[in-house]
Amino acid sequence: MSNQLLTGRSSLMFSTALAALFLAAPSLSANEAEQEASASKRGPETIANQFVFGSGKECPHEPYCLPALEEEYGLHFADFVVTDPGGPRTREALLNGDIQIGVLFTTNGYLATDRFVLLEDDRNAQPAENVIPVAHQSIGDAYPELGEVLNPLSAALTTPELTEMNRRFALDGVEAETIAGEWLKEHGASAPSESASKKEGPTIVVGSGNFAESIILAEMYRQALDQAGYPTRHRQEIGNRATYLPLLESGEIDLFPEYTGSLGGWLNTLADTSGQPLSALLPERDLVGFEPAPAQDKNGFVVTAETAKRYDLEKISDLAKPAP
Repeated sequence: MSNQLLTGRSSLMFSTALAALFLAAPSLSANEAEQEASASKRGPETIANQFVFGSGKECPHEPYCLPALEEEYGLHFADFVVTDPGGPRTREALLNGDIQIGVLFTTNGYLATDRFVLLEDDRNAQPAENVIPVAHQSIGDAYPELGEVLNPLSAALTTPELTEMNRRFALDGVEAETIAGEWLKEHGASAPSESASKKEGPTIVVGSGNFAESIILAEMYRQALDQAGYPTRHRQEIGNRATYLPLLESGEIDLFPEYTGSLGGWLNTLADTSGQPLSALLPERDLVGFEPAPAQDKNGFVVTAETAKRYDLEKISDLAKPAP
């Protein structure tokens, strides 16, 4: 038999054996294939890949919550669980180890303790978040002088004061109404007198979201307006922005404490536009914004002190480091 024939037979036998090997190999299940594709999409294992993230149910869709971490930092987490927007459920989930990272607002009183570490937003993914009173246009038309009451409040409100008010609520157990009233008294607002002239017009329904700071700010607005003679009512703990903003736009709620950056991002997303200033977006929804305060409160991405030490975490970009 010629060498050429032997070579041809050897090649055929090798190819046949190789094909049999591939046919005998077990195929990936649908779940395994999905996991493999997901791992390929995430890239190399990072610290973030090992962490469970917790926040309010709106976080995966809020432009400056999870999307900011994915787009600006390239982070993907092992899982997302619903806790609450910067509140006690998130705090307890962090301490219990149910989540490894969560959102606590940067003025949260618990950040003054040694139990948590606020990761530095080293790529500036969070915008300026100045507190701003936002009203429905109809109440602005009914009371054109509302700014004379609300603008001085904004001008006087600072971030350290806001942080201290949150600390008193969370750690000292002081009621929101008391905190608001004491701040107003400290800044020169006086209680209404018997002879104070009462405004004739519709009751101003002041709304607040489902976290303490929103309730405190709404109480500040309500009490100041009440002291100036306006008929007021506080509708508390309505929910997150997806719940309360339609009520504000419809005029069912008249006034709400908001935040310039996240509100602008939300409205831009709804309008499928980008870069429009808040002053241009509000009138399109029959809303009016008053003067913003120097005080700011942003989304803060927080881990426990123990987690920060274990993984050597100081800034958000540290979460992209290879998993240990």
